[in-house]
Amino acid sequence: MKKKIFSILQIIITVFFVYFTVSNLDLSKLFKLLNSVNITYLVLAAFIYFSSQIISSERLRYILNDNKFLISFKKNFTLYLIGLFYNFFIPGGIGGDAYKSFLMNKKFDWKLSKVVKLLLLDRLIGLGVLCCILMSLYELIFLTFNFTYLILTIILFYITGYYLVKVIFKNQNIYLKSFIYSSVSHFVQFISLFIILYALGIENNYLEIITVFILSSIFSVFSFGGIGIREYIFLSSAPILSFSPELAASIGVLFTISAAISSLPGCVFIFTKPNYLK
Repeated sequence: MKKKIFSILQIIITVFFVYFTVSNLDLSKLFKLLNSVNITYLVLAAFIYFSSQIISSERLRYILNDNKFLISFKKNFTLYLIGLFYNFFIPGGIGGDAYKSFLMNKKFDWKLSKVVKLLLLDRLIGLGVLCCILMSLYELIFLTFNFTYLILTIILFYITGYYLVKVIFKNQNIYLKSFIYSSVSHFVQFISLFIILYALGIENNYLEIITVFILSSIFSVFSFGGIGIREYIFLSSAPILSFSPELAASIGVLFTISAAISSLPGCVFIFTKPNYLK
């Protein structure tokens, strides 16, 4: 019941923010901007984003293997792709992580509660690294830059995360390597974002755009695939970025499209499951 309620809320939130964003844009200008983008750049951005998901899947595999849930790269990445597709395209009562947990329990006979806990840990470490990067960017943009304060901020976030993982999950031994995996994955996503900015002819305000992008990534959990919320947050940032509303929103739209393209391979494994998932 709780999952169904959350899914209904996601649908409502997605529809609301899509409607609100569209109603505040000149759609002819938005479509003109989108049509001007070279499709090659969009495909390249999607490929780079897909690469970041490979790294994220390896973070999860490392956490699972360290907890005696041994799984190969191929099996883990297949499950990861299925989870991506579910999270992005299927508005139902079961999310991608929940479905992965179900498959791991059913196919590998792994304890469901433990798997769910490790998947949550995986997600939270990724979120923690995003918050760390966000706070660092805040210091760079809005405060007088001080390299010492910046390093201390990163160390503070790292130590806080370490002890939270230790106290709540009793899994502190995986924290350093998982933190590194997350950092690399996020920075690869930033490269995908830069390709989109280049395709749109944007040559300034990179730090501010990354900050907006991180905020949109954090809040995207409340809608399907971040659709609606991501575009709304970029739209709202237009005055700060000194962009037109259409240009700001187009960043979110193109990133959403690239993420959607990257999520499509999971569809293949849902309908034609490999032998090890049957």
